[in-house]
Amino acid sequence: MKRILLLLTIVVLLASLSISIPVKGQEGAIVFKSKEVKNQFPEGVAFEVVAETVAPEKIKEIKLEMGVKGSPRTSYAYLEFEPQTSVQGKYLLRTSGAQHKPPGTLIEYRFIITDSAGRTLETPKETFLYIDNRFPWEKLAEGMVEVYYYGPIKERAELILKAGVTTVKKMGTLLGATLTQPVRIVSYNNALHMAPALPFRGKGITTELLTQGQAFYEYGVLLILGGDPRADGVTSHELTHMLVREASKEAYVNLPTWLNEGLAEYGNINPGYSYEAVLAEAIASKRLLPLRHLQAMPGTAADILLLYGQARSVVKYLVDTYGEGKMRELFSAFKQKLPIDEALKKVYGFDQDGLDNAWRQSLSLPPLAPVPSPTPVLPPPKAPQETTPPKAKRWGFSCARPG
Repeated sequence: MKRILLLLTIVVLLASLSISIPVKGQEGAIVFKSKEVKNQFPEGVAFEVVAETVAPEKIKEIKLEMGVKGSPRTSYAYLEFEPQTSVQGKYLLRTSGAQHKPPGTLIEYRFIITDSAGRTLETPKETFLYIDNRFPWEKLAEGMVEVYYYGPIKERAELILKAGVTTVKKMGTLLGATLTQPVRIVSYNNALHMAPALPFRGKGITTELLTQGQAFYEYGVLLILGGDPRADGVTSHELTHMLVREASKEAYVNLPTWLNEGLAEYGNINPGYSYEAVLAEAIASKRLLPLRHLQAMPGTAADILLLYGQARSVVKYLVDTYGEGKMRELFSAFKQKLPIDEALKKVYGFDQDGLDNAWRQSLSLPPLAPVPSPTPVLPPPKAPQETTPPKAKRWGFSCARPG
């Protein structure tokens, strides 16, 4: 097994070299003097550029082109400065609040500098690893999985790495999916350390549930509570979410939460017992949630726990009863942009209600209570058509009564 171990010194990227690149066919040149990229976790990443041009022209614009490494999407921002022959431009890429970006995000960027004569200079693309600069990170890697950790927990990091590699193979086969870019797993030693790295969540959910891990597919990042005794299970759960996204691509929006989380828990190589206990209690108290009520994440902590346990049981029933090949067929149907009920009917022959009842029957439970058909509401009868002369019409109208 090939592994890489290196010390990541999380400091700013400094480029102090002066670069002069003349523009072909034009006299003079824009000079890219220096750049500085500062990690200001958790607020953002600060970009600073020093550039100059030949007088009497002035630097008019410094555009920052940036995106996530491996993503085709790019965005633009403009550094702030007063147009002069020599300028120092600044821009802060925010990574908190509504613009949240997780530690481990690999930012690809370049600068496009324009002066008042219309001359431009484009710098080569570079990458910057945005990470939590409070800790001295180390790295383990194998295949498409990378683990970032700090402190004397190398054995735990190796366990997390092994879980990631195992999950890519097992769940990738089940879903017919492969990773196209490396996944960076950022492991925190405790919840207090990880809290500033997480996006904002509602206060009620935050106080009742502890976040053990979270996947950020668009950034190629997993945040993991490495100090958790079942960190390998959390890793496999979150990495399965990544593979689900790879398997479904554009059709991902059609996946209900019960299927997404059910697959993630099915892929969990070291599951806890809390979800099973919650499911058993729900069965005993007859408060199972219909699958149609689990299209999105529930709003209470109790129902979220039940969703995980119930969804895992449903997915396990599908795989155990119909085989892995049918699950791959289901995701092929999603790629055809079929909604969940149509995709289930095409592959398994039943919709969500039919699946719900078949699963309940496998547990010797009664079927879903039938939904009563709505009572049809008849429109009020129309007044009979009148054939009297116009002069008598109003009398006939006023005396008409419903039949």
